[in-house]
Amino acid sequence: MKMEARCGHVEEKLYAVKHHGLCRRCHSNFAFLLELEQKYGEDALVEYWYAKILTYPSETKDDIACLIDHLIDFYERNLVKLPSKSKYIKKMLFMLHSLKEPFNIESLR
Repeated sequence: MKMEARCGHVEEKLYAVKHHGLCRRCHSNFAFLLELEQKYGEDALVEYWYAKILTYPSETKDDIACLIDHLIDFYERNLVKLPSKSKYIKKMLFMLHSLKEPFNIESLR
């Protein structure tokens, strides 16, 4: 049986339920980022995803927006759970929000 996953993509219900409501593609992307952070640390993760997001072709903008939304949700929840990492988490949230809504330098004039 198929259902709309939390990320908005269609997925088998059993898979989505087991993986926090995410479809296979979103869960795979998210799991990879968590593994990268565990193996190489926070700075490596920041460098990786920031470079990856900025270099995606424009036809995958919806996928990038979806990934950014998942990361924002994840880090907002962890801000409460992990107060000892608040500086890192706030840095991640700042960068994610700036990618979602880029700053327009022309607006300063």
